[in-house]
Amino acid sequence: MSNQLPLGYHYNDGGINNQKFALLGLCAAAAKNENSDGREIYLPKIFSRDQHDKRSSLHEFDAIFWRDVFESFCERWGIVIVDMPNVSYADRIERGGWTLFGEGAGQLGKHYHAKADISASLAADFLRSLVPRIKSKPIFQNICNQVFFSKGINTVVQLRIEEDWFQYCQQNLSVTVEEKEDFYLEAHQIIQKVKSSLSDIGDTVFVVCDERYIFAPKWEIAKRTYDETGVSIIWKSDLIPNEDYDALSPLDASLIDFEISALAPRFVGNSRSTFANLLCFERFARSFRPSGDCYIYNNIGPTLGLRTDLGTAFVPKDVCAS
Repeated sequence: MSNQLPLGYHYNDGGINNQKFALLGLCAAAAKNENSDGREIYLPKIFSRDQHDKRSSLHEFDAIFWRDVFESFCERWGIVIVDMPNVSYADRIERGGWTLFGEGAGQLGKHYHAKADISASLAADFLRSLVPRIKSKPIFQNICNQVFFSKGINTVVQLRIEEDWFQYCQQNLSVTVEEKEDFYLEAHQIIQKVKSSLSDIGDTVFVVCDERYIFAPKWEIAKRTYDETGVSIIWKSDLIPNEDYDALSPLDASLIDFEISALAPRFVGNSRSTFANLLCFERFARSFRPSGDCYIYNNIGPTLGLRTDLGTAFVPKDVCAS
């Protein structure tokens, strides 16, 4: 009998989309292992990350995602789920599966030149099988009904304007991105690009954002956006009672944003964001949505860039290459 430990990590301390990449990397590492013992994995805890670290919390995998659907995926790829062992992790990188995060991101990147292979890939099957429980709850269905049916909104826009993004742009992107790029814009600047590019958005768009971590009150941002562009922006917190929004964990709030964006007729995001890239990939993996309904705003210029990469790249010139 082998004494080899199963593959796994305790929890990834990034946002939920970084956690998805780490878990995808874990599954990819197990699936390509020729040794049957090497195909054993234990599932990590799922982290609800509060940027101010006041409401951060850990959750069992099956409290957040439907475990039976995910187990079926593992069976299809010869992956065996076992209980989490008692492990001492060397450091944050090992404990958080950050090396596996790189493996997971690479699972999307390798399809940049082979898009025809996406739908049958391990990555696509993984993402189709990672189904959040929040989708089955009335609060999610209520928001979807208001956005897509009652208000008839056809465009969802990611506003990457939170505190952590500003810091990441200052400390990382500003010193590593070689070509000029609009990776940090204020809300009204993003919506102006949308309006300049898409003639049929109407007078209202739905925006996704970690509202609890923005620099100004949302009404102030919405007012300036309307004054500058004539377009009204609606946040998820506008569509549900305050007490229901306050009760949402940071994790559930992020999952709602992602799943609504996945359903939208059209999505505009930032290709430097794992949220936007994973979303574009998932939209195709789930329902074969063409590349023509996803755009980026971090390209240089007054208009949006049309994605042709299906979420497999992050540099604008690659994302929008014909």
